[in-house]
Amino acid sequence: MTSSSGLSAADYFEIQNLYAYYNLCSDAGDAEGYASCFAKEGVLRIDAIGIRHQGREKLLAFKIADAGRRGNKYRRHWNGSLHLQRQPDGSVIGRCYLHGYNGEPGRPPELADVGSYVDRIVKENGAWCFAERSITMDASSFKVPT
Repeated sequence: MTSSSGLSAADYFEIQNLYAYYNLCSDAGDAEGYASCFAKEGVLRIDAIGIRHQGREKLLAFKIADAGRRGNKYRRHWNGSLHLQRQPDGSVIGRCYLHGYNGEPGRPPELADVGSYVDRIVKENGAWCFAERSITMDASSFKVPT
């Protein structure tokens, strides 16, 4: 059975799980897990701050550096209003909102980032992954390292 998204329930669930795994790995600083969420030549773009990384090796290096800059702070992501739509070529366009929080152990986190994702998701080697992940930030505390 397929939904109005054009996806089977199993595919919809697997893609939702991809979104959750990406957030969990990103927040934990699990660079290997984070990079595995992308296609082999997957792209991460945050155009407003000049970030563009393509390929798992560059995504791995990006996440290692990002986690290293946190010091003793923890990170939490929350996505909402996920919308998925299968495309004629078999890929899926995913869109959702994001909230990112930073905090210190033992203290409530503070809202650090607000924005949205637009993703192109493909099946590679039998698993759904991000072919392109584009983030638009409404507001962010993220600073591009110099």
